[in-house]
Amino acid sequence: MSGPDAPDPLDAVQQDPWAVWLGGRIRRPLDLPQYRRAAVLVALTREPDPRVLLTVRSADLPTHKGQIAFPGGSMEPGETPVQAALREADEEVGLAPHLPEVLGELDDVFTPIGFHVTPVLARVPAQLHLTPTAEVAQILLPTLAELRALTVTSEIRTLPDGTSVTLYRYPWQGHDIWGMTARIVHDLLTRGPM
Repeated sequence: MSGPDAPDPLDAVQQDPWAVWLGGRIRRPLDLPQYRRAAVLVALTREPDPRVLLTVRSADLPTHKGQIAFPGGSMEPGETPVQAALREADEEVGLAPHLPEVLGELDDVFTPIGFHVTPVLARVPAQLHLTPTAEVAQILLPTLAELRALTVTSEIRTLPDGTSVTLYRYPWQGHDIWGMTARIVHDLLTRGPM
């Protein structure tokens, strides 16, 4: 259907509770010029109980072996966080860059080993056909309800520069979601719209 009475495809995005939530909050960027810039894709499926796309990193990688992560990685020169997150998701799990509806950026996070990461929130179709590459040992798709039902543990750590950060752990089906990934998950679960 086309013409003046056709529904505007942006109407669905504007009514999406995640888009509304994201539009109503103030994003907290970081200013860490000495850190390496990176981006991750926080992809939520379009269904009543959204699933979140996570990966188990390969044991053959030089860093973060076997850890649970969002698809993502270092930004290339001239790339925006959105471009980097979409490129990395395509490279790691075969998520075609045209599929995610990017809603915006979440609060920046950092890792103790020197990465400044921008999480990019997007919605993706409920039925995904993903193909992990050698970087990814497994694809995980827990629902937000499953993650909310977990007994989360937390601890305060002080970084070498004196900054205190709260670290979270989400034990899900034999997997340990922790570190930067758990901080982003915690933000979604505690500050998100549902």
